[in-house]
Amino acid sequence: MEQPKKSTSEIDERLATIKLAFDVKWLSEKQSESSSKHGNMSTNDDSSETRDSSSISKRRRPKANCVETRSELPDHPIHGFVNEVLFLKNFLLKRKDSEEFKTLAIVGKYGVGKTTLCQVVFNDEDVKQAYLPRIWVSMYSKETEEDEDPKIAVVKRILRSLGVEDEMLKHIKTDAEEEKRSKDEAGEREEETVKEKELSRFLYALHTNLIGKKYMIVLDDVWGDNEWDQRLDEEKKIQQEKTHLSCGFPKGFGGRVIVTSRDERLGKKIVGEEENVLRLFPRSDAESVWEIYSDAVGAPMKVNPRYPGRFKQELMDKSCGVPLAARMLAKIEPVKVDETGGDVEK
Repeated sequence: MEQPKKSTSEIDERLATIKLAFDVKWLSEKQSESSSKHGNMSTNDDSSETRDSSSISKRRRPKANCVETRSELPDHPIHGFVNEVLFLKNFLLKRKDSEEFKTLAIVGKYGVGKTTLCQVVFNDEDVKQAYLPRIWVSMYSKETEEDEDPKIAVVKRILRSLGVEDEMLKHIKTDAEEEKRSKDEAGEREEETVKEKELSRFLYALHTNLIGKKYMIVLDDVWGDNEWDQRLDEEKKIQQEKTHLSCGFPKGFGGRVIVTSRDERLGKKIVGEEENVLRLFPRSDAESVWEIYSDAVGAPMKVNPRYPGRFKQELMDKSCGVPLAARMLAKIEPVKVDETGGDVEK
């Protein structure tokens, strides 16, 4: 009995979703092919593909890009990040007894492997021994309340990871509201808003829970709508700056904060210096992209021995070396290979 084929609308919808996130040529080509074969297919404004990275911070992330990540390693083999892993481990472990606070931004297009790279290093045994606590924060979370301040939401998630209970978080918020109300009733003029009071208290709580500890924190997939755009290694002592995000991270204990972002400008603003930015590019190794694709297909892959590089190069051309694009190609147009070394069929 034949397996039911995916409907045209379902495939079109998946392609349109991916197209929102990728800036690679094969998506536009495949959408054009699908449109000509099956009629019109609408997507979001095509001009979104050509928007530069600076525009990311001026708009909310597309719904298709709202993904909550976890620190656990993915359930598939990881290929092609040897040099990047060594760089990150060097950042974390070189002079591991140093008490200097450091930040690093990993920037690159959607799907190049920023989250996966961090997951590999986050779960490395040497890193586990060097840092305690290690905290993973997905900057997007389904648990965030719609009217909640983005910065407060992130700090609260870090505090929960440190074992601070929700009851204490509610108490901090209530305390800020009551202080503001009592001052208003007393006729005292105060420019600080309730949310600013709340944020400053949460940052103080974070600082208190991290002080004296050699911590490692990953802030995964920072967008402009997180409003997380303040340099984290600032050490300002001015009272007016108590809502500065840097206040939550104690300095002088060897702490490390790694942020990932698709917006290079935003990532650099957070870490401050060019030397603190790691640019992650698409894979240039056709063999590793082929391995990623083969794993996603779910079966051993062979190519015709008469044309050993043909299909691997074709895959590189279609995926542009983007690991997630290679995995999605395996789902959208998987190939079947004759075990005897025959031609590849699509």
